Amino acid sequence: MPHSFRYLVQRFTVVLLFILTLPLLVCVQYASAVEDMVLIPQGEFFMGSPAGTDSFDDEHPQRKVFVSAFWIDRYEVTNAAYERFVRETGHRMPENANPAATLWEDGAPIIGIADHPVINIGWDDAVQYCRWAGKRLPTEAEWEKAARGTDGRRYPWGNDWNYQLANSASYWAGRTVEFKSGSEWEAFWIKGDGARISKERGVKGEVLTLPVGSFPEGVSPYGLHDMAGNASEWVNDWYDPDYYQRASLIDPPSSERGAVKAMRGGSWLKPAKSLRTSDRDFGTLQTRPSGAGFRCAKDDR
Repeated sequence: MPHSFRYLVQRFTVVLLFILTLPLLVCVQYASAVEDMVLIPQGEFFMGSPAGTDSFDDEHPQRKVFVSAFWIDRYEVTNAAYERFVRETGHRMPENANPAATLWEDGAPIIGIADHPVINIGWDDAVQYCRWAGKRLPTEAEWEKAARGTDGRRYPWGNDWNYQLANSASYWAGRTVEFKSGSEWEAFWIKGDGARISKERGVKGEVLTLPVGSFPEGVSPYGLHDMAGNASEWVNDWYDPDYYQRASLIDPPSSERGAVKAMRGGSWLKPAKSLRTSDRDFGTLQTRPSGAGFRCAKDDR
């Protein structure tokens, strides 16, 4: 066989093998992506809190809500993952109005926080990332079911509070911390123990995020990490304090309009009460807080 003909046969064989194995490679890549997500089965769950309990008015009434099956990220989106998004799309890097709380420099996270949840994220930043990843933000109902399961538990791990199972103000103080007013929050984080701990142990002496998955005993019934604490998480919905009084009991969508977007889960800055699975929070479209991050979801199709 002439050398040139043998060369062509070899090249053809290589190309043919590549074509034949391409579908397998795609399947492997898809499977790898799914491994970082968890399938939440369809079904009903208790959403909100019963009146007369230690809860807020915007959690009432508690309702039994049906949610269709969906996938959700096992972990909060990390700085490393968000950096890939920024580099590929040219999207703005996460920044805080307070330069001391900005943890990125020259378009990349500072050293040592690649596996921390990305913070200083606005709602639109989260939406754009999820679209880039072929996903979307979860709804409030999806997020809450993923956090608490079907038994109505108060925290992802159960009904009993334990400050050692989530990254919050209580974890860093080594005791249960509650803030009854803005002045109490300021006394802790600006003038008190929180300020001291942030300076001594925080990233840039300011931010107390931890690597995602640092509290394996605090996972939700579906095995999701950091559904309480570390970073508060943007969800798709407009925040409406009265929405539960009229929302659908089947895959409740967001209100059609609003002034602020909903957030869930509480962050490293939050008191114990804000880490309950039913707690609701919110932020403006312009805000990019040092406690705000997100995780993505997608339909089960």
